[in-house]
Amino acid sequence: MVMKRYILPLIAFLALPLSAQNVVDAVRFGSNDITGTARYRSMAGAFGALGGDPSAMTDNPAGMGIFRGTSQISITPNLSFAHSTVDGSVKTKIKKSDAAVSNLGYVISFKTESAEHLVNFNVGVGFNHSASLERRYRMVMDQPLSSFGAYLANRANNALMATGLYSTNPSYLQDAWDDPDFPISAVCAYDCYAIDLPMDANGNPINNNGVESFDQREGLSSYQSMLVNEHNRNDEYNINFSANWDDFIYGGLSISIADFNSTITTDMQENYPNGPITSYTKYLNDLETKGSGVGIKAGILIKPSDHWRLGAAVHTPTWYHMKDFYMGKMITDDTRCQDYSGGATYEFRYRYYSPWEYQLSTAWVLGNKGLLSLEYDLKDFTSQKYKVDEDDDDGTDPYADINSCFDDFCALQHTFKAGAELRVTDHFSLRCGYAYKTSPYQKDLLDHPGKSRGWSNGYFGDDNTLLYDSSTKPNYTILDNQQYITAGMGWHGDSWFVDLSFMHHTQNELLAAYPTTDAVHNVDYETGIVTMTNDPNYGAVSADHVKLTTRKLNWDLTVGFRF
Repeated sequence: MVMKRYILPLIAFLALPLSAQNVVDAVRFGSNDITGTARYRSMAGAFGALGGDPSAMTDNPAGMGIFRGTSQISITPNLSFAHSTVDGSVKTKIKKSDAAVSNLGYVISFKTESAEHLVNFNVGVGFNHSASLERRYRMVMDQPLSSFGAYLANRANNALMATGLYSTNPSYLQDAWDDPDFPISAVCAYDCYAIDLPMDANGNPINNNGVESFDQREGLSSYQSMLVNEHNRNDEYNINFSANWDDFIYGGLSISIADFNSTITTDMQENYPNGPITSYTKYLNDLETKGSGVGIKAGILIKPSDHWRLGAAVHTPTWYHMKDFYMGKMITDDTRCQDYSGGATYEFRYRYYSPWEYQLSTAWVLGNKGLLSLEYDLKDFTSQKYKVDEDDDDGTDPYADINSCFDDFCALQHTFKAGAELRVTDHFSLRCGYAYKTSPYQKDLLDHPGKSRGWSNGYFGDDNTLLYDSSTKPNYTILDNQQYITAGMGWHGDSWFVDLSFMHHTQNELLAAYPTTDAVHNVDYETGIVTMTNDPNYGAVSADHVKLTTRKLNWDLTVGFRF
């Protein structure tokens, strides 16, 4: 029987393990939704060339210049219902609801009668729920391609290899809680017997072969169940300045202060039902990310005629300061022992720069009958970057590898929007819209999510680690296309208005419980050259990527007053 390990005191707040940022987290930080007032949402956000709505602060700031001598205040409460479906071995569906205030807007318009060409100058302040996703989903895999245990063993061996301990001291894992080069999930697994040193015929550890998982050692198949709860929210507080020149050219600038909050909890369990003994590995992850940042949005709107408008806007990156609070803990039971490992909360700071965004739009005002609007948005996800926190800047660039992955695996995201409004009477209008977003990832990654550019000599050469992995969260999603179908109505009086909108949002993703990882095939101890392999006979892991579809229903009601 293997001698029981004793968990060392966790000194999490004295020596903090490195929280590895990855590509999928960056895309999550940099993504936004089509949010705003009920009128804006009912036309699928195709407002870049229209303006005259508080949502213009976050879209095309020049549109705020349409307010001419009239001030306005409005509030938009929102009710949403998310329905997530996972196509694993067992198809699962889970619903979740949420309520919030999605938009607040206040604009003051100043007439400039003494200026020769400046018709009016406006100042606006507002709040916008630029991204919000509350959902819960479950993935069930019977006879998966590989095991969670084998993934943990690969993480441990790769970390040992990177620090030169693969052949000298694999048992170092039991003492590695305060070592920033070791992933917490692998340390938990070693401490709980989910992974262990291979033994010879006499039961003695073989120190130069790294570690292996329980199911690899016993030759067992597995059954996996994973439950994930996600809360992602990004709020924007905007200060807008806009102006109107001769009712022909409108210009605007918005300063946006962003507040990002995200919590992802994962309950992963792997059972080995066909073994000689009943055994399981249960892993719990809790990752909370908080960030704040500032960005600038600038735009122009031109009216060549009373019936035709053109708009253009550019959004700089939002420069975020981010903090991760993360925790991983593990429980195993293989009848020899029952052990628990982990549970301390760690903190890590870094900076993130969101993608550049560009917009072009056009609209036709059809007299008193209604209007038609089209918009095209381009978001450059290859331009996003991670940066080291200023307090930790020692002149090196620890994010060089992952920032290069943005160029190799991310793409230009294209968003096409169309909206229409029909004025049924002088006071009552009907609206509809449609929008389509492409994936922020390259097509080759979507077609081959486990594909890697290849290994360099060491742990950090694994693309799948850079793409998907973190210190405690093994699961990830790869965002594919999205579409929005919208409708709404509005009643406008002389000094007040009420708008109602309905939006059906479909978001398609690929979901995996852990990344594909190569295994150590051979180590040349004289040259230090490590040969990796994707052969499962040597412990390589192939992740099961299944389809995750989230359908979200949003109801918005805007109440506003003009004065």
